[in-house]
Amino acid sequence: MSDNKKWIKVRNSNLKYYEEVELYYKSPGGNIVLYKPEGMKFNNKSLDRKYIDDLYIQPKDKIKCLRAAQKGFSDNLISNIVKKDTTNVKNELVNLVDETLSQPRSGGLETAPGLIDSIISGYSTQPDVIKNLARISFTDYTTTIHSINVMALTVGYCFYNHIPEKETRQFGLAALLHDLGKTEISGEILTANRGLTDLEFTKMKKHPKIGFDILRYTGIDMKTATEGALEHHEKLDGSGYPEGKTKISECGMLLGIIDCYEAITNDDRPYRSAMQPISALQILKGDVDAGKYNKKIFESFAYSLTDFNRSGKYKDFF
Repeated sequence: MSDNKKWIKVRNSNLKYYEEVELYYKSPGGNIVLYKPEGMKFNNKSLDRKYIDDLYIQPKDKIKCLRAAQKGFSDNLISNIVKKDTTNVKNELVNLVDETLSQPRSGGLETAPGLIDSIISGYSTQPDVIKNLARISFTDYTTTIHSINVMALTVGYCFYNHIPEKETRQFGLAALLHDLGKTEISGEILTANRGLTDLEFTKMKKHPKIGFDILRYTGIDMKTATEGALEHHEKLDGSGYPEGKTKISECGMLLGIIDCYEAITNDDRPYRSAMQPISALQILKGDVDAGKYNKKIFESFAYSLTDFNRSGKYKDFF
């Protein structure tokens, strides 16, 4: 294919949304050839391609594709929520977020606020469907899945604590994008099935600043998201990174707790197994007692995880 950089490969899972987009394929001779013109609908035969592996779009159509996929997801979300099909909601969400976060500096983040709007609307009608997103496990645990889980837990926290809708949307968006900087960290480091070396961990610790830099130049109102991206690994006692802050925004404090909880309850590693929720909360409580996390936010998050209130399951936990 001549000049690969001028063509973007699209995900097969999202093709059904691309009716208004021109799609191309690579011929055996290496030329780019039109596969489907703008306005032509897909059918089962065209989706089930036997001799064409990948389809491509022109860079100018990237945002158009993302908008179409996001609209399709939103429409399907309504149907899946009515059917309480949490698994299908998460599968669709993983595909869409993967595509949204790919090459974030090229404008893909423009559709992220609309995606969060769909999630918030869905939660309002069927909270259990969205709340249970974080409980649907995948064999291949990725940054995208982690980010979706953190977002679902964050939205659940906001609804439990009756946080105003505007702020809930901002926190949800920040949660979805908190690890955006990892898109520019080596995949070898991100997927290492061992403990990282000191040099690798130094590189990993750059991701909050990278995410912050990407978000502040999007041209969209991302103030809360930039705070969350930069501060989700900071600790109130100054022991965190990248800046060793002791004054942390509310979003940064919240995401710090939820990010850690989600990672240790869902991510199996060769050197440790994923923990049960109560064990993870006990570890986090130790960090709260040590002055690393905000106690009030931690307690509110713990209560948001269960249907029991302060007189129920966790009444003696704190």
